[in-house]
Amino acid sequence: MEIFDILERIDLFKGVSLTSRKALASVCISRHIKKNEMLFHEGDSGDNLFILVTGSVRIFKSGGGDRETVIKLIKPGEIFAEAVLFELATYPASALSLKTGLVYKIPKRQFHDLLDKADFRNDFIFTLMQKQRYLADRLHTAAAFDVEERLIRFLVDHYGKREEYRIDISKKDIASAIGTIPETLSRVLARMERDGTLTVTGKTIRFKKQIPFQSMQ
Repeated sequence: MEIFDILERIDLFKGVSLTSRKALASVCISRHIKKNEMLFHEGDSGDNLFILVTGSVRIFKSGGGDRETVIKLIKPGEIFAEAVLFELATYPASALSLKTGLVYKIPKRQFHDLLDKADFRNDFIFTLMQKQRYLADRLHTAAAFDVEERLIRFLVDHYGKREEYRIDISKKDIASAIGTIPETLSRVLARMERDGTLTVTGKTIRFKKQIPFQSMQ
């Protein structure tokens, strides 16, 4: 499948004009990624932004010792590392592939050339506003909801609305993504099993009680 066809199917670009998609496709460079492959490290020269087509990518910052803070788990159809387009010369965080997949790199210099065109620039500003809303929603979720509801919201956001989830990332990554630690996540899952909300079998979580999806709009 050609990159233009891929862009047409990615949610992020559904509202982008045909002309802008063609212009973006013309500068994209494909890259197959392996599980546990580093796409870039925090502090590396920020030469590219990325579109994830398949797979999953963890964006994180390193702290003291082995501490890491997950900023976001990137899903197919999302753009990331766009911070290097403007004020930053280096990547402000690291990116690790959690499974095999495909990304398209967009060289920063060529993307700047596209931003000189008013139509493309307006389309891209729209995508940045979507990212800003995501970050604001995440801050609200961390402040307003307990770990159990943050877990449910993460599953719905990452995998969609369903009764059964086949988890393909580590408990550590999930815990960090919802603002807690693996031990707390394990205790929450155990409590939810005891009260009959769900069952956990290996890497599969199955809800026995209906999740109130309507409250998550």
